[in-house]
Amino acid sequence: MKLAKGAKVALLLGMVFVLSACGVGRAANHDGVYELSFNIQVPSTHQFHKEVVEPWAKEVEEKTDGRVKVNIYNSGALGTLSTAYEDIQGAVYDIGYVSPSLHPDTELFPLSIGDLPFGLSAPSDSTKVLTPFIETYMADTLEDVVPIGVSATDSYQLYSKEPVETVEDVKNQKIIASGYQRVDLVGLWDAVPVTLGLEEIYTSLDRNTVNQATYTSIGAVGLKLFEVAPYMTKIDMGNTALFYLMNKRTFEALPADIQTLFEEELAPSLVKMNSDLYGGASAEAIKVYGDSVAEKDGRVIEPDEEALAEFKKPAKTVWEDWVEMANDKGFDGKEMMEFYKKSLIEAGLSLPY
Repeated sequence: MKLAKGAKVALLLGMVFVLSACGVGRAANHDGVYELSFNIQVPSTHQFHKEVVEPWAKEVEEKTDGRVKVNIYNSGALGTLSTAYEDIQGAVYDIGYVSPSLHPDTELFPLSIGDLPFGLSAPSDSTKVLTPFIETYMADTLEDVVPIGVSATDSYQLYSKEPVETVEDVKNQKIIASGYQRVDLVGLWDAVPVTLGLEEIYTSLDRNTVNQATYTSIGAVGLKLFEVAPYMTKIDMGNTALFYLMNKRTFEALPADIQTLFEEELAPSLVKMNSDLYGGASAEAIKVYGDSVAEKDGRVIEPDEEALAEFKKPAKTVWEDWVEMANDKGFDGKEMMEFYKKSLIEAGLSLPY
């Protein structure tokens, strides 16, 4: 049934009102309880929900003596990852995380350095390396948001319908990739990068719309990719930085003591929970994946050093292109890259290029 023009406008305004109600300071009118909306991209069955967001929400309520309640919205109910920064800025929801590489044309661009392939893999290393980077290059540039902290996912692997032993096995294949650095790398492998949302990975593999996908091991188990992709190739492409943010007006609406509590205890706790999950559960997730696909004659493939080097070689160009992109955006790309590499060394990590 077609809606009249006036009804359509009324419906749209109603939807905007509902989404806005999930945002800034809504709970200030609920007997002094501040209800904050936290939008995440995974379902409630995912480990990230069960071991990070849900326990953190309980901790917030406990440590604020019930004055703050965090309402969790799963499966991107309030917005996708591709619009996360704008959504948090506009108070579509109060708390969320962004993947900086999905926002290269915003002030988040500098942080996309943390997603360069074959750089950072462990979430705790991402926190150590990227926190000083944020403080040096981004502290005064963020608008309408308050940083909660930075962590990351576990490292990305390659999931496929057929075995992938060498880089030759990805040529001309359609591969799901997110973040412009991984998209560029897939192209340099002479494959065809396909950008899709998390909710589309399983279906696309199942329907043979794509042949392969890059994703984290924990995420792959959470999405049950082992049902549609019987092979995993462990190449440790690097992780995705997760930059946790709160809407600035939401933060400023909170009582001063709660603001301090977030800054000194709750924000660091969220980052630690994230790092503990993705840093500690990756190996187990890979084992689970291997056990699951074994029933279908699938397996986890670990390329030897020579084969792995061929996957890594083209990524040097992605690092060089990042510097040029930073220069084009008005930054000193060389200086930022030198700072980043110095931070990697100080964190006890080796430089891939």
